[in-house]
Amino acid sequence: MTNKGRSVREQLDAGQGDADRLGVRLVEDFIDDDRSASTYRAREREEFERMIEWIEEKKLDIVFAWAATRLQRDITVYARLRDACAANGVLWCYGGKVYDLSNKDDRFRTGLDALLGEREVDEMRDNVLRSLRANAANGLPHGQRAYGYRRVYDPHTRKLVRTEKDPQEAKIVLEICKEVAAGKAYAQIAKSLNRRGVTPPAREWRKEHIRRLAEWREDHPWNAGLHPDWVQRIKDHANLRAEAAQRLSTGEDALDIARDFNERQEPLLLARWHPGTINDYARDPRYTGTRTHHGQVTSEDAWPAIVSKATHVQCVAIITERKGKSHNSRPGRAVNWLSGTLLCDVCSTRMGAGRNKYGPYYRCLQPPVEGLHGGKGYHVSAKTHQIDAFVEAKLFAWLSSPAFVAAFNHDDDATMRQIEEAEAQVQLLRDRLQSFQEQAIVGTLSAESLAAVEAGLLPKIQEADRKARSLKTPPIVRELIGATPEEVAEAWKGIAIAQRRLVAEALLDVRLKKGTRGGTVPIEERLLVQPRRQAQRSLAEAI
Repeated sequence: MTNKGRSVREQLDAGQGDADRLGVRLVEDFIDDDRSASTYRAREREEFERMIEWIEEKKLDIVFAWAATRLQRDITVYARLRDACAANGVLWCYGGKVYDLSNKDDRFRTGLDALLGEREVDEMRDNVLRSLRANAANGLPHGQRAYGYRRVYDPHTRKLVRTEKDPQEAKIVLEICKEVAAGKAYAQIAKSLNRRGVTPPAREWRKEHIRRLAEWREDHPWNAGLHPDWVQRIKDHANLRAEAAQRLSTGEDALDIARDFNERQEPLLLARWHPGTINDYARDPRYTGTRTHHGQVTSEDAWPAIVSKATHVQCVAIITERKGKSHNSRPGRAVNWLSGTLLCDVCSTRMGAGRNKYGPYYRCLQPPVEGLHGGKGYHVSAKTHQIDAFVEAKLFAWLSSPAFVAAFNHDDDATMRQIEEAEAQVQLLRDRLQSFQEQAIVGTLSAESLAAVEAGLLPKIQEADRKARSLKTPPIVRELIGATPEEVAEAWKGIAIAQRRLVAEALLDVRLKKGTRGGTVPIEERLLVQPRRQAQRSLAEAI
């Protein structure tokens, strides 16, 4: 069991010392590393459970621990351990003293230690929570510094003076958020940072770094995604690679090796950017200068903002949309720009893509229906290149029209105010609905009245929510606006597929109608292409 300032190895060595002094042979180690012994633990203690099993199976005569708090800081857990030891004649040794749990005095002493340990945990937790609330109320940071910022302390008192932007890291955070807002895939952003050799946010060795280092070789596929300087750095530390591999082969835990490397201040190797990190940074409100506590804003301007609120809103909108989809959950792997946006006009199901001997095609994703000659087919399907070409032509014409430019070239501040007003309206309507639902629960409002209220409010909530989402237009749309369709088409060539898909999702409502057998109906007669936003619908009607 771990202890602050005491490594697992130190605790095991202490246990071995007590065993040697008592003439006892140790037969098994039970190590619950990174597991709290208190009632507030977030993860179960698998090794503690295994130790209880050994006690109940009478495989042990005595249990050694660094201190009573290494085994438990919860009185109910203590009672379980005490009863198991007493029932099976197992002694308990901690702090160099041996206790017999069948003896009333030893039970009293160990029980008192257990109560003191539980009270100590409660006091520490209260102090931490009090500190968290105070920091939140005062707009002060808590925990490790966030990537992108640095903290300035008074050289004499060591009190925090201010939090300021780290020039290099802040530049990377801004780049990440802008690229996510533009619709780029998280994996592609991470890959670009790794290939450019941008220092990742990892600050110390972790167990996955140890395993990766032990497995590394010069021809490993990982190297293709790393900057050459990183690869050379790994080569230059062949001694660490050999040590990691040798210690793992003897059964040593990767986490212990990582801690040892950190204590020795060995240079961190094989840390890299991950898509999950990109996602986390892009949706983190702290980069707008905002301090939050349990999801509630406690200070609007706690520190300098790295990202504008408009960009942050767009990032959150894109991340939320991607997360809620049953399709296109990995935009970096997408191949066809309209799959997931294109709808079947028969059943309104989103269409996917496939390939046959005639080439790639879009198809309805409903279960197969009766097809030609008694076989199975789809409601609708058509060749990919025909649909893409027609829809692109429509899109390019819209993006180059003066009405479209007027509809989308809003000032960021004005857009943010509209978004805030729309979201406030959504929340207001939801609060009203919740108050009626609470009245129905306590019986002051009938079920019939509640149904009538819901019928009136739910459409309004949906409409307000649609308005809020429609305002969060991807910045990539503005970058595509051109004077002519030809200029838009030229800009389109440089847009990644993930961004093209985002444009389609934000702007287009495309449906594919049923054709005739043999495919004699022109594709333009089978496609219904409309702008998604009301401003664009008006534009389409004018055209």
